[in-house]
Amino acid sequence: MEKKKEKKLFKYLFILLALLIIGSAGYVWVQMHSAVVNPQTGKVSKKNTPISVQLNKKQVNALSSYYLKKFEKKNKNMDYKFWLGNQAYVYGKITILGSKVGYLLILDPHLLSNGDIELSASKLEVGKLDIPANFVIGYVGKHYKIPKWVELDSHNSRIILHVNKLGGKNELSYQAQKIDMNGDGDFHFKVLIPNQ
Repeated sequence: MEKKKEKKLFKYLFILLALLIIGSAGYVWVQMHSAVVNPQTGKVSKKNTPISVQLNKKQVNALSSYYLKKFEKKNKNMDYKFWLGNQAYVYGKITILGSKVGYLLILDPHLLSNGDIELSASKLEVGKLDIPANFVIGYVGKHYKIPKWVELDSHNSRIILHVNKLGGKNELSYQAQKIDMNGDGDFHFKVLIPNQ
């Protein structure tokens, strides 16, 4: 009789062990095929993620050259460049009376409260002539295609760079935070990275 009890006990222990093994295997299988735990601790903002960027004049020149070349590929008749030295310069060629004439527009950059940049025209040379800057700014605005983020204000002899519209929708956008033209220059921008 004791042998029968022992056999029954081993039978129950064997069934219990088999259930534990099957249950453990099932648990491991379910855990392996479950979604991975997301390591992100907070919610993703629908807004942009900002990063700070500090540039010198050489870096600003490279960045402006990049965007102007990108624009130039789409607009073959565009012929102007932007350069930072002691001041900001826009130079190139415009067609006046059927002839291409070189020009140099000298500008003083100022930071606007919304993070855009205002370039106030201080001098304009067309060939060797000094011409009122508002005339050429108005002429260029009427006869040449310019990037959407550049606003020409001929009445006030200024150009406004809407850097927050530089990248376009769902692309990087920018906000200027500091403009220092001394020496190598010190320019601070906030780059806004769109969250996808």
